Amino acid sequence: MLKKALWTGLLLALGAQQAVADGKIFVQLPDLTSYSGAEAEAFLERVVLANVVSSNCAGYEVTDEEWSLLTDSADLLAYGQLKLSTDDYDTNYYTPAFNALDAAGTCEEKGPDVEAVLSELVELGGSREALPDQEAAYEEWRALMDGLQAEANAPAQGKTKTK
Repeated sequence: MLKKALWTGLLLALGAQQAVADGKIFVQLPDLTSYSGAEAEAFLERVVLANVVSSNCAGYEVTDEEWSLLTDSADLLAYGQLKLSTDDYDTNYYTPAFNALDAAGTCEEKGPDVEAVLSELVELGGSREALPDQEAAYEEWRALMDGLQAEANAPAQGKTKTK
């Protein structure tokens, strides 16, 4: 029994280290619970576009910590506030953001909003600094995201129409 517990602990530790080794850095996330409806949709569009622009446009690059702040905040809005399915999230937000890169002038026009979005996320309680305990932060983040995604992707509850 002790041997099994030791192996389980070792495997869990390796898994947590793997998560950290993948390069994801965990930061304090903002409180986005005040966003709903059209306001949440509009802010999600800005956050996703800031992520895509910062990852693809020279001069608007962000740190790994800022990238985590952008991507995780977008997930909080999409899954937590708007209850979007993964397909709807990709189709309605990431696809248009990547399509925007094909338009001339997108980087120059939308690039300055990257800093504005990051500043707004920080004002809402997010951070551009890595959390001190990345393994614990990973566990908390994974539990949060798994819960939000499961809730957002769950089939709708309610009455079904029958003939």
